[in-house]
Amino acid sequence: MPVYLPWVGMSIGLGMLSVVLPLAMVDFGFGYGAISAVLGAVGVGSAIAAVPSGSLVAHLGERRTMVTGLVGVVLSFLGLALSERPVALVALQFAAGASMVAMRIAAQTLITHTVVAEHRGRTLSMMGGIRRFGMFVGPLLGGVSIEWLGFSWSLVICGLLPTVGLLPLLSAQSLRYGVDVVRPSPVSIRRALALHWRKLLAVAAGPVLIMAVRRGRGVVLPLMAEELDVGPVLVGLVVSVGTGADLLLFPLAGYIMDTFGRLRAIVPAFGLMSLGLMLLAGAQGAAEVVVAGVIIGLGNGLSAGSMLTLGSDLAPAESPSQFMAGFAALQDWGMVLGPTLVGVVATAVGLRGAAAMLGMLVLFGVGLIVVTAGETRTPAMAASSNATNGRKT
Repeated sequence: MPVYLPWVGMSIGLGMLSVVLPLAMVDFGFGYGAISAVLGAVGVGSAIAAVPSGSLVAHLGERRTMVTGLVGVVLSFLGLALSERPVALVALQFAAGASMVAMRIAAQTLITHTVVAEHRGRTLSMMGGIRRFGMFVGPLLGGVSIEWLGFSWSLVICGLLPTVGLLPLLSAQSLRYGVDVVRPSPVSIRRALALHWRKLLAVAAGPVLIMAVRRGRGVVLPLMAEELDVGPVLVGLVVSVGTGADLLLFPLAGYIMDTFGRLRAIVPAFGLMSLGLMLLAGAQGAAEVVVAGVIIGLGNGLSAGSMLTLGSDLAPAESPSQFMAGFAALQDWGMVLGPTLVGVVATAVGLRGAAAMLGMLVLFGVGLIVVTAGETRTPAMAASSNATNGRKT
C-alpha cells in the first residue's frame, strides 16, 4: 500500500490532466507550439530532478522521498488552476515532473531491493498497470468534469486526487513493513555515474525515443480528436478507450517479461504502437480515432513496466538507486522531446504528420534497445523462475 496507493492517486490525477490541460490551453487561445512547451516542461523537470532524486532516496529512504514527491505533485497540479500565463504553467509542470520522478525512483528502488529478479517484471508492470488505470479513469473524469464544472474546478480536482496516497505513507504501518529503510550506499552518486556513464548513454538511447513517443501520443491523440470536432466528453472517451485496452494487458506484460524474456514483450508491444499511430495519421473521424487509440493502447499495455524493468535489470548491485536515477534522467528527456517534436511537426505539416512521425520513431527506438541493451533476463533468472513454477506445479 505505501508503494502502490500513492501511485494510484497520482495516476488518476495525471489522467484527468491529460485531457483537461490541453483542452484548457486551446480554450485559452494557445497555439500548438505553446501547448507543446507547457506539456513538455514535465519532462524537463523529471530529467533534471532524476539524479538528485536518486541521491535523496539513498540518504532519506523511500517513504520520506515519496511523501516529498507526492506533496510536490499536489501543489503543482493545484497551481495550474490559478494561472493562465504560459510561464507559470511551464514552471508548475516542471515542478510536477520533478516531484513525480522522485516518487518513481523511490518506489523502483524499494522494489529492486525487496523483490527477487525473476519476479521483478510482474512487480514493476503493476506500477505500469496502475499508471494505465489512472489514464483510463482520469480522462473520462476529466471530460465529464469540464462539461459540468469548467476548466478551473477540473484542474482543482486533478490536484486533490493524489492526496489519497498520503494516508498509507504517513501511517506507522508503512514503517513496520520496512518502507523508509535508509540504505546508505558505499558509492556516491557522482562516483556511480562516473563508473557507468558509457553504459548509461548506450542503453538509455532507445528508452529516450520510447518515452518521446509515449508522451507525444498523449498530446497528438486528444488534439487530433479535437481537430475532428469531437466534444470534450468524447475526447475523454477516446483517450480512455485506448487506455482501457492498454489496462487489460499489463499483467500479461509482466508474465511475458519474467517467463520468456524482456524483448519478447518489448518488440511486439511497440510494433503495435507504431501501427496504431500510422492509423491515427489517416483517421477521418471519431470512429477511426477510437480504433487507432485502441491499437496504440494494446501496444502500450504489452510494454507496461518494460522500461522500469530494463533499468532495474541493468543497475549494478552496489549503487542501484544512483544508476536508475541516471537512467531515468536520460530517459525522461524523451518527455521533452515528444511534445516538442509534435509541436514542431504539427505546426509545419499538421497533426497527421506528427502522428506518422511518432509511428516511425518508436520503431527506431525499439531497434536501439535490441542492439544496445539486448535481452536482460539472464539464464540465472530463467532457471530460478522455472524452479519456482515447478514447485507451484
